[in-house]
Amino acid sequence: MELDMPCARETSGPVIACFQSVNSSERTAFMLRAGDEYLASIQDGRQVYVGRDLVADVTTHRGFAGPARIVARLFDRSSADPSLSYVEQETGEKTNVNFLRPRSGEDLTLRRRLHTAWADESNGLFGRSPDHVAAMVTGMACRPEVTGNDQYAENLLNYWRHIRDNDLYLSFAVLPPAGSKSVKSSAVQNAMRVVETSEAGVKVRGFKMLATGGALCHEILVGNAQPLRSGDEAVAVSFGIAANHPGVKILARKPYAAHAVSNVDDPLADFDESDAAIYFDDVVVPWDRIFVLDDPKASYGLFVETPGHTLGNAQAHIRLLAKMRFMLAAAKRLGDALEFTGNPAVQGVLGGLAARVKMLEASVIAQESQPTRWDHGFVSQNREFMYANSNWSMEYFSDFATEMRHMLASHAFQQPADVGAFGNEYTRKLFLELHRTDDFEVAMSRYRLIRLMWGMVGSELASRNNQYELFYAGPPHVTRSRMYDCFDWESAEARVDAFLAQTAAADGIA
Repeated sequence: MELDMPCARETSGPVIACFQSVNSSERTAFMLRAGDEYLASIQDGRQVYVGRDLVADVTTHRGFAGPARIVARLFDRSSADPSLSYVEQETGEKTNVNFLRPRSGEDLTLRRRLHTAWADESNGLFGRSPDHVAAMVTGMACRPEVTGNDQYAENLLNYWRHIRDNDLYLSFAVLPPAGSKSVKSSAVQNAMRVVETSEAGVKVRGFKMLATGGALCHEILVGNAQPLRSGDEAVAVSFGIAANHPGVKILARKPYAAHAVSNVDDPLADFDESDAAIYFDDVVVPWDRIFVLDDPKASYGLFVETPGHTLGNAQAHIRLLAKMRFMLAAAKRLGDALEFTGNPAVQGVLGGLAARVKMLEASVIAQESQPTRWDHGFVSQNREFMYANSNWSMEYFSDFATEMRHMLASHAFQQPADVGAFGNEYTRKLFLELHRTDDFEVAMSRYRLIRLMWGMVGSELASRNNQYELFYAGPPHVTRSRMYDCFDWESAEARVDAFLAQTAAADGIA
């Protein structure tokens, strides 16, 4: 099937690379990628640093091999389940539902099915799975004219086709490094910026934050997910770049899996997708990968003036729902094992937490029940409900986790250092006495539950995850501002005006 891609047109700026008409069968490596194909595809010479060390192969490195296998499981899940694919009209091929540009509530339900299936594979513990950023690009491709440039709009559409037809895993780096919040983004001296343009492309240099999954992804979406100001033109560039592109340096934080003792002691280590600062060392981005250049409004608009931000954050809420349900069930199982769920006060706490889980579930469903309509016949989840959900999650997840810390109490500190204690006859006997049982399986079940709960609410990884959930949709003031911008103030205030008019009329006031 032939796809129409425009050749270079006359421009007043640098020469833009010519797109050729490409047959989809020649262009496409995969429509539905399997797990082993994913693992092979990231053995590509990418430059990932952990401290001073350059990682030779992320699929075998102790810090990334386990998380990479989790991602492979996600691809296996979607490639094996026909309900998680759709037939793409442009190609006639079965394609991951994550790349479906939705036109109805039914399409949104199909997308939720995919997000739910992938969230269930990790119990919501893999923070930014491959369906998060790809969903954003899919939303951007519903309204590519926001780029403000015909060629860049076509670049964006072709990029969506590229990640769609190759079933790619995307991360994103869409914030400047931490700096003064009172200055323009362009004034943060180490922020990535354009330093040169040429026929080869746009040369960029500096840091972008924060690429969660950057060591494991195929592509990195680079842009600006927070508003820019006039004068920020140098940093107002948006593009997609391969993780192994020359000059792209992926500086990973401490990967928790590298320090795991065992699956029993650190059961969540493989669900740490890691985060990374991305340094662009004079990277030349080809013109056909540029979506926005020198345009602060359009660079931010790609997220908020398209369905992109909505589709991406809807995935985040579905993933959080799976995580909170899993945490709640683990807390209940721990309470049963330690014999304190019979206490009415504990039941009240668990009931309150269960109510929060169901409220989140109701919000997820509500988002697709009244879709927001966009140009060209596309829809997204309801933005008012979506941003309300983002604010709710930001405000209440920490309280949710804290309640579970209360239930865990000091049990995590009363356990042996690690499972090595079970290999010594004397310490094994003491371990059984600690748990008031002669049944090793009963004691071990309690130990595993305590380790699991500590991993979710008390460990170093848990602290990272708690901070992550707090800032998942951005800084709190930005998340609240988005709710302010999307709330239907007009209809709400009309009720106030009508009430005031009625009371004035009743008093005979003109």
